[in-house]
Amino acid sequence: MTIKPVRLFIFGFGLMLMPIATSAQAANESLSLQQALQFALEHNAEVRQAAYDQEISEYQIKEIRSSGLPQIEAEGQFQGFPNLPTQLLPGEIVGMPGTQIPVQFGTTYNTSGTIKASQLLYSQELFSGLKAAKDSRELYTLLKIKSEEDLIYQVASAYYQSLEIEAQIRSLDSNLLTLDKMSKVMLARYQNEMITANELDRITVQKTNLATQLQSLKAARDQQLNYLKLLMGLPITAELSLEEPLDLEDLSLSLANYESQSPIELKILEKQKTLNLRNLEVTRAGYYPTLALFGQQSWQAQRNEFNFFDGNQPWFQQTVIGVQLQVPIFDGGSKHHKIQQNQLQIDKLQLQKDYASSQLDLQTENARKQLQYSFASVSAQADNKELARKVYEQSQQMYQEEVIGLTELLDAEQAFRSAQTNYYNEVLKFKRSELDLLKSLGRIQQILQNT
Repeated sequence: MTIKPVRLFIFGFGLMLMPIATSAQAANESLSLQQALQFALEHNAEVRQAAYDQEISEYQIKEIRSSGLPQIEAEGQFQGFPNLPTQLLPGEIVGMPGTQIPVQFGTTYNTSGTIKASQLLYSQELFSGLKAAKDSRELYTLLKIKSEEDLIYQVASAYYQSLEIEAQIRSLDSNLLTLDKMSKVMLARYQNEMITANELDRITVQKTNLATQLQSLKAARDQQLNYLKLLMGLPITAELSLEEPLDLEDLSLSLANYESQSPIELKILEKQKTLNLRNLEVTRAGYYPTLALFGQQSWQAQRNEFNFFDGNQPWFQQTVIGVQLQVPIFDGGSKHHKIQQNQLQIDKLQLQKDYASSQLDLQTENARKQLQYSFASVSAQADNKELARKVYEQSQQMYQEEVIGLTELLDAEQAFRSAQTNYYNEVLKFKRSELDLLKSLGRIQQILQNT
């Protein structure tokens, strides 16, 4: 999904996605949880870094493979001798025994050019290295999947947390509205000397406390939204509000439909163990000999004058072809110690995997129980909400019949609103518990299909 630079405007619980354009060109789009997840998967910095690591691993494989391809290089050299090198010859060669005669050999200018080529015929270390590189590729693929799954969990958690804070803000707004109504009633009673100033002050203090709590919640909401922007890859200056999922209260997927599959954490540890086994093979392959074919073609010219571009002057050639065998005999125990390190690393990874498996079992069991408790709380709050609704409807009837006063009616109204908010919060807590269970079971990507 490609989205242009955006500004996001807050309208209650609805989010308006508007590309930066003139008002005539602006097109509104509602951003659901699924869209937020898709946007984050495309723009989150950590996921993009994991994609780069995955791409780097492909070039690492090509780098290792290239060492088994023909290697060709060329080199050239020019030498000028203002003073020719001198050697001492025995005097016997010119009839002067017992003396040494200094003689200068060579020419003033020398130049040479060489082309070298080699082809590796056999290297067990190369073959094992290619297998290890392919395992490394698979490891980076798993790491990218883990980055995506972590992001899905974080975005969904932040999304539900933001909705919960927004619900609390709405509840406090409702409470303040109720207190405003009560305050007017109490003020009228005070003016008619029906209550004391102390009772009126209590309402004022309560309003002030609620207003302070409201400001704290708004600050928490802004912080949570900023965190969500960071996860999604949005600029912090963008305005953001969240749309409530249409199936928020649909709990039919819970409890019975969660089947476990191998979590990504265990897959990564298993692949790391496999990679270390490959590295162990690579180290052991260092004991094997290597065989290579090589060839070399050289041209050389020697001049007392700088006339290397004169086609009439000779150039001398030399051609060499051969096979090179290298047999490792003794390296001071370097490979042996490296093998021991690899083996210990493998044993360590096995311990990490066993411990991680136990941790995931614990997390899954705790998440299942928490989901059951949360489900029971949602059911209880649903019943409580229905009861509060009935009480409020009865209070309306009694108020119309002048059986109760306005204060009692407002209390019933506020109790109904609180019950609605409590139910909504429990549903959101259930959704977060659902996330914990899905993550421990290795099925967090199911959120992309369920939203």
